[in-house]
Amino acid sequence: MEKRTSLNASLNSFLVFHKVAKFKSFSRAGDELFISQPAVSKHIRGLEQKIGMGLIRRGRGEFALTEAGEIVFKHTHKISSHLLEIENALGNLKKDHHGVLKIGTTESYAKCLMPKLLSGFQTSYPSIKITLDVGNSEEIEKSLLDYKNDLGLIGAVKASSKFELVPFLKEELVLIVSPTHPLGKRKAVSLKEIEGYPFIIRAKGSTTRRILFHAFEEFDIHPSLLIEAGSSEFIKQWVSEGKGVSVIVKRLGEDEEKRGMIKMIPLLEMPHLEVAVLYLKEERANPAIKAFIRYMENTRRVFSTV
Repeated sequence: MEKRTSLNASLNSFLVFHKVAKFKSFSRAGDELFISQPAVSKHIRGLEQKIGMGLIRRGRGEFALTEAGEIVFKHTHKISSHLLEIENALGNLKKDHHGVLKIGTTESYAKCLMPKLLSGFQTSYPSIKITLDVGNSEEIEKSLLDYKNDLGLIGAVKASSKFELVPFLKEELVLIVSPTHPLGKRKAVSLKEIEGYPFIIRAKGSTTRRILFHAFEEFDIHPSLLIEAGSSEFIKQWVSEGKGVSVIVKRLGEDEEKRGMIKMIPLLEMPHLEVAVLYLKEERANPAIKAFIRYMENTRRVFSTV
C-alpha cells in the first residue's frame, strides 16, 4: 500500500504559506504576520520537508506555486477564512458581554415581569450592566426617541416607523370586579354588560387604555367612567373595595385573585395586548440590544400565558 504523505506540520506554517502564496512575496507575508523574512523562509522550508514536496518554484524574478503548492493554497485559503469567522464571532461575543443596557418599561411590568427576565439575562450576560426606567407606554417610546433608553418593553399598538419591533408576549385582558360584585360569578362577560357599572380607566399614555377606547368605539359602548388612574395597584385596590370595575392584563391580577381580593372574568370581545420590545432601527448593531433580543427570544415560552 502506498504510504500517505505526512501533514504533521504546525498550523502556523500553513498560515505563513498562505500569506506567502497570497501576496507572492516572502517579505510582504512577513510584514502582514509581524515576523522577519528569515522566519517566513524557515516556516516554508519546514513545511516542504514535512510534506516531502516543494511548494514554490524559486527563480530570479519569478514566483510560482508547484502543483502541490496550488493544492495546499486552496485548502489553507479555506482554513484562513474559517479562522477569520471564528475571530469575528468571538469578537462579537466579547462585545455582547460588556456595556450598559438602558431598558424602559411600565410600572406593572417592572414589578411582575422584569425581575425574572432581567435576573436570567444577567446570569447569561453578567458583564452587561442594566438600568431600568419606568413610565407609561408613551413615555417609554419618547425616551427611546430621545436616546434616554436603548430599548423598551411595553404594550405596542402602533409604533413609529423609526422603531424595530420584536413581539414578545400576547397578554389576555380581563374584567376585574370585587368578589361580591353581581358579575363575579359569570364565566365570561360582554363589554356591553359593563356599561352600567362605574368604570376605572387607565390614565393617558397607557396601551391598555388605547385598546379599550378602540373597543368601546367599535362596539358603540359608553361606559360610566368613574376615575382615571395611572397605577394598576390603585385600580386593583379600588375594585377590591367595590368602588368600580376595570380591565387589566390578566397577569397583573393573579396574586390578588388568589388572595380573594378580586375576581377576574374573561371578556368576549376583548383583543389580546401585544407586548413587544422596541428599539430604534439605527441601533440594530448595538451588541447589548442584540444580546437581549437573543435571550428574550430563547425564553419567550417561559413568560407566555396565552
